[in-house]
Amino acid sequence: MPYKKKVTILSAAAVLLALVYLLTLFFDPQRASARAASFTWLSSSARDLADGMDIIRNGQTLKLVLSNGIWFAQLENLEVPVKQGRIDDLFRLLSTRGAFPRRGSSAASHEGLGLGEGASRLLVRGGAGLPLLDLFVGKDDPSGREVFLRKAGENEFRSGDKLIASYVNGEKTSWFDMKFFDEKSLNLVQRVDVQFNGYTGGEDPPEVYSDYTLERSGENWLVGNAAVDREKTETWLRSLLEAQGENILPPVPFDILAKITLGLGDGSVLSLQIGAPGEDGKYPALVNGKNYMFVLSPWMVTRLLRDRGSFF
Repeated sequence: MPYKKKVTILSAAAVLLALVYLLTLFFDPQRASARAASFTWLSSSARDLADGMDIIRNGQTLKLVLSNGIWFAQLENLEVPVKQGRIDDLFRLLSTRGAFPRRGSSAASHEGLGLGEGASRLLVRGGAGLPLLDLFVGKDDPSGREVFLRKAGENEFRSGDKLIASYVNGEKTSWFDMKFFDEKSLNLVQRVDVQFNGYTGGEDPPEVYSDYTLERSGENWLVGNAAVDREKTETWLRSLLEAQGENILPPVPFDILAKITLGLGDGSVLSLQIGAPGEDGKYPALVNGKNYMFVLSPWMVTRLLRDRGSFF
């Protein structure tokens, strides 16, 4: 057989084999199923337009709004800061293509799967008009590893990552950024005034704590003229600078139980006022510069209100 004819036949055979291989890949049931399951709930362009979210659970709505590039939660007439990273993680989950296989399209199945009109719901808004996404979040699928999901106005429903349900069905406090103070370096703190108004630390028999002032002196700390343990003092200061509440509420008047004031090297002042506990045993607290009230656990108050003797 002439050489050129042999090359032509072999080339044609190679092309035919390649075509058969590609058709096999394309029509492979597993690959076809994976392609059908690949889905995204929110396009990246729509994500860039988002300026608000409604999270609806048990008939209650948490509104999140974007203001000057920062996300806040609306709490009555207040704007409460939320965890910006949590917002980013949710948008990443919604706008990343993932495995969300189609499970059916029968409207009669919606209620049984928790996808009826009373379902938990996530609305992503972008200006006036219809939401960018209106997503119903239903029950877990039989495997318990995924959750049923449906876009409002559509009968088709899918299943997918249960993490979506955790964002929608979690407590609203999981969104709040409840740190008392914006990030401050311990090295900035020069002076700490601690004032008590009858606080006893829950001791039995009660022993009223006395006011004191901690002052930085070079590498050390003093109470009056007495040097205190630097490690104990700075461990407490770090816990104070990093402390956070367990809830945020609109402010109400309260009797001040104690006050901690920090003087910083840049001339600014931070203050924390802690009130007497309510009937639920929780303590109200106010931080200067914030127009909302923190709720503190007894454990947190005990951790923060230290007698001067604890630093020696």
